Amino acid sequence: MVKSLFKAVVLVAVFSIITRALGFLFRIYLSRELGAEMLGIYHIASSVFMVLVLLVASGIPQAVSKQTARCFVQKDNKGASKVVTSALFVSIVIAVLICVVFFGFQNIIGNIFTDSLCMEVLLILLPAVLFSSIYSSLRGYLWGKQDYLYMGLGELIEQVVRIVGFFILIKFVFIGGNGAKIAALSLLIACFVSMLFIIIIYCKKGGRLSNPKGHTKELIKSSAPVTGVRAATSLIQPIIAIIFPAMLVLGGTERSVAVSVYGVVMGMTFPLLFLPSTLIGSLSFALIPEIAKAQEQNQLSVIEERIKSGLLFAVLMSTLIIPLYVGLGVPICDFLFDNRLSGEFLKCAAIVMLPLGLSNISSSILNSLNMETKSFINNLIGGALLVLSVVCFSRMLSAYALILGFFLCMLTTSTLNILMIKKHTHIKLNIIKPTILTLIFCVPSSMIAKYVYNLSVLVFPSFVSICVASVVSMACFILLLMIFRVCNFTFIFSRVKNVIKFSKKRA
Repeated sequence: MVKSLFKAVVLVAVFSIITRALGFLFRIYLSRELGAEMLGIYHIASSVFMVLVLLVASGIPQAVSKQTARCFVQKDNKGASKVVTSALFVSIVIAVLICVVFFGFQNIIGNIFTDSLCMEVLLILLPAVLFSSIYSSLRGYLWGKQDYLYMGLGELIEQVVRIVGFFILIKFVFIGGNGAKIAALSLLIACFVSMLFIIIIYCKKGGRLSNPKGHTKELIKSSAPVTGVRAATSLIQPIIAIIFPAMLVLGGTERSVAVSVYGVVMGMTFPLLFLPSTLIGSLSFALIPEIAKAQEQNQLSVIEERIKSGLLFAVLMSTLIIPLYVGLGVPICDFLFDNRLSGEFLKCAAIVMLPLGLSNISSSILNSLNMETKSFINNLIGGALLVLSVVCFSRMLSAYALILGFFLCMLTTSTLNILMIKKHTHIKLNIIKPTILTLIFCVPSSMIAKYVYNLSVLVFPSFVSICVASVVSMACFILLLMIFRVCNFTFIFSRVKNVIKFSKKRA
């Protein structure tokens, strides 16, 4: 059966949309159950936890996917088993070391947090690092095999278990208990269940364990740069989680208020910014093994096709949502979180989605082209700008300093990534003109969204008014793209057709 990029993206996108939709609804429920302060504490602890998880669940599964993809092309199933065994060995050792260090030195490490409760929440989450190390290694095998169905099911099961687990724990088991700790416990249970699921699927698909001799060194060499990139990028999050409230406190803000502001930004505003990344991330996910195979078979035209369509897709998906957040940011957040301050932040942060989407897709392209080190350096530069902005402007701009820093970070990273892709591949990307024009079209589209909402809310409830204004705004935006031929839908469909054509040729 031919597994084209188009089908892969659709399959990944469907599961990703369902999973992230559930996750987004859970975030809304979580914010209402925990409140701004407990939500801030949970996000501070989970930001540290996510960095620890990335050490075992970022570079290693990607390296496994690329190496097993080559093994499957060569019909070397035993080689694929050796790669997976090597990944399990490396990731489990790292996970055990992490748990030993954090449990052993919890009193010392706990001093870096603004609130001591953050460390208690983190300790509950720690065993999930070990569960994630096993899950991610076996998931890399399915990724390389391009078995996106079970990969999507694994993520969906984890999300469902987390939501149901939290609801049961907080309503029936630990009634009146600490919400942040209960949220951490539900995530721990979900990671354990997803690990069991992926083990069963790996065995069912014929996966076995073999002597990893000769593969461990290559795996570490391939995974270390990607792990470094993502860990360094994600390391920014706990650094910001510690520095940002501390800077607000130094500026005269009360500790509880500082943590609450951080909770509003990270728990309410920023999740909305990542919504377009659901589809962009699906494409990024499918691009890596596709480009790896194309490189293995020296299909330059296929590589060019993937890169151009990927970048254009990221621009369109990101700018399509910007007018909604600019024009409807306050009513959206008021409806979802009952928090107007989050809506004010969202209006200013909407522009971040464009460089965020381009950074997402371009980083995956660089990794697929074996340029992980270059991507790592670019992310470090962007992260440094984020930290610098928070340190210099937090006391003056409050949460807007975090938004400014994140914009500069993503803009710098995506620009450097795209320049390196162009230099390495010598492809004319042609995305500057459509990017500028789509941003221009965001202005009238956002004004229309706000105008339609203000009229509609006089007659209809807020939710209906938001939906009506969103549809009208997006229709206006798409119409402008078609009128000025910025978005050539015939061109996009031809891209998809060519993807299918190349897949058939490869078969």
